[in-house]
Amino acid sequence: MIFGHQKIRDQLYHAIETDRIVGAYLFVGMPNVGKETIALNFAQSINCLDYQIDRAERRGACQKCLSCRKMGDGNHPDFETIRPDGTSIKIDQIRQVQSRIIFRPIEGKRKIYLFTEAERMNLEAANCLLKTLEEPPAESTLILIVNNIDALLPTIRSRCQILHFQPMAIADLAQVLVQQFGLSHDRAVAISANSQGAIGRALTLCQDGQHTEIDQIPEILTTTDRLSAFRIAEALSQEPEQLDTLLTWYRDLLMLHQRVDPQLLIHAHHLEKLQQIMRHYSRRHLQLAIETIFETKNRIAHNVNATLAIEVMVFNLLPRVKSN
Repeated sequence: MIFGHQKIRDQLYHAIETDRIVGAYLFVGMPNVGKETIALNFAQSINCLDYQIDRAERRGACQKCLSCRKMGDGNHPDFETIRPDGTSIKIDQIRQVQSRIIFRPIEGKRKIYLFTEAERMNLEAANCLLKTLEEPPAESTLILIVNNIDALLPTIRSRCQILHFQPMAIADLAQVLVQQFGLSHDRAVAISANSQGAIGRALTLCQDGQHTEIDQIPEILTTTDRLSAFRIAEALSQEPEQLDTLLTWYRDLLMLHQRVDPQLLIHAHHLEKLQQIMRHYSRRHLQLAIETIFETKNRIAHNVNATLAIEVMVFNLLPRVKSN
């Protein structure tokens, strides 16, 4: 079952139904937001033997025909997923694709190649892929999936139709978790906030049973111990995606400072404790903290040493200023 991204799905389905599928797509968005799931569904829909067009019921791949099942199992002759080999996608992987893409589809309507973490192509591989993107075979489609579009060559970006995937709203994702997985409202909100609206991350937290502590108030909000900062920074360096969760706590504190309705807080069930913590911060300090976290996320996205960047961030967040 697919959740969210309805406008993007409708756009892709419309391309199938009007026979306007382009030669290359670029799916852009944060990790675990659902890009690869939508890409697989799109590929299945293109070659589905019983494509559904009843908008009132369902639209897209039937998920039951032989073609859909083969793609789901990864053994369809006209569908291939290319993932990084070690730290990067290498030129030999691109050459293998090029040697096969020139032939007509064996079973399906189109040959489809799905590149995950495409920004991890080394320079040789990226330049090699450009040749295919410039003149893609008529019955082929390449789907490139990236977390960071800025890490991809501009010449590659310009030859793809770009689709931006946004995370789900916290409230909407929480509602899905309650309705589809039977979670309590508080637990659903906690998981949604932790995943920052990324449905894949949320489903993982639901299923792996390791989310019992995800909604604890971060230690960085309450400590003034500079020795603890090293431990906090080390933990965040191992899971830099937690920076998104940290943002939600500073956001809630800032909203409390601005006397916003507490029901709008992501961590509203921690209201009393947050009100106590908020007294140790000025509004300006909270604004600077949020800016600092965003700047750190940006540095990491541009391949700055994550451990060093997070360590600097933590020490910048430590000082406490009494509220005005």
